[in-house]
Amino acid sequence: MNISPNFSPPIGLMKPYFTLSGLFYLLSIFSLFFLDPQTPLNDFYLIGWVHLYMLGFVMMAIFASMAQLSPIVIETKHYSVKIFNYLWYFLVAGLLLMLIGFYVDVTFLLYGGTLVLISMLIYATEFILTLQNSRRKTSITKAMWMSNFFLLLGIVTGLVMAGAFNGLIDINPSTLLKVHTFGLLVGFIILLIMGISIILIPMFGSSKRISDNEFRNSFYTVAFGVIVMMLSPFFYTTILEYLSYAIVTASILLYFYQLYKMTSSRKRVNHDIWARHMYVAFSSFIVAFILLVSFIFTENTDILKLGMYIMFIGFFGFVIIGNFYKIIPFLVWFHIYSPLIEERAVPMLHELIPKRLASLQWFYATLGFIISTIGLYLNASSLFQGGVVLLGIASLTFFIIIINLLKVKI
Repeated sequence: MNISPNFSPPIGLMKPYFTLSGLFYLLSIFSLFFLDPQTPLNDFYLIGWVHLYMLGFVMMAIFASMAQLSPIVIETKHYSVKIFNYLWYFLVAGLLLMLIGFYVDVTFLLYGGTLVLISMLIYATEFILTLQNSRRKTSITKAMWMSNFFLLLGIVTGLVMAGAFNGLIDINPSTLLKVHTFGLLVGFIILLIMGISIILIPMFGSSKRISDNEFRNSFYTVAFGVIVMMLSPFFYTTILEYLSYAIVTASILLYFYQLYKMTSSRKRVNHDIWARHMYVAFSSFIVAFILLVSFIFTENTDILKLGMYIMFIGFFGFVIIGNFYKIIPFLVWFHIYSPLIEERAVPMLHELIPKRLASLQWFYATLGFIISTIGLYLNASSLFQGGVVLLGIASLTFFIIIINLLKVKI
């Protein structure tokens, strides 16, 4: 790879994103105390929680991570790194207005959705312009480009749904729900994670990377499946929906095989804090995938709720936190310690992570996730909230670790 140190945005520029991501994770976990396992999926409190978790924690983490990883993947500097000075303001303001819309007055959904759309437009536009400057055209860069396309479509459909809730658009919001959900969860987040994992797993896990041709097969099928789902409302038939499910299922099964090839090629197995988070994350992905596929045939909303919970907390949560333990220490070391190598003794990269505290965070998070999942499956509120207590301790510990890592100064 032809990577220049100037490609990486300054750590001071990215501090708000990492900090806010950790803060919103903490808030979303503690918000679970007010959720009952029997809460229906169409309850506005539950929908509000999903947006708090996905926009506050996951999306802020994606902004932070992609700002650093995209130059590595496409081997060029950002088109305009200055957008990260103010991008998070739009996202935070939009999220807060959307939460007011879900919990107080539905009118605010439209205002919040507009600000979120503006933030996504700025992010996607800068990212696409950055891709245009790159000479490296691979399936991974194409997947990243396509994921941004699905991001914008998903946000636009959400804005249309907000307009429908306010009576401004004559459409049933439920007709766009699957398009909105599928476009963002599968088309944007899953596709993006698939592409980035092809780089990060070999980089962090000491394994061989699969060929570009191999990843192309799973990337194109996922993209095609999402496009089919987005076209389904216009044909008034469920055939396209089931076709989309089948295509995406086949693609994810192919991706599982690619993951197996990479992980089985490891010459040296290191069960560090990153690896332990990945074990939980991808085990959760497999379980959630099985549950979500079974929902297609049973249409049991309890199975759907359980599968989505495992996907959100088990997969998204552990993937992001695990990679933060790699990305943040590297940025701190690269921007703060590396210039001092010839002047004084500097800590090694792995020494920046408080290992005992990070291990404690992983233990409480894993145990809390398992207990809360069992509580959700059994519809046992006390058991579910007991697991949430442990998750809350883990999220607070994680937030403290982030703050301490980012406040390092020489």
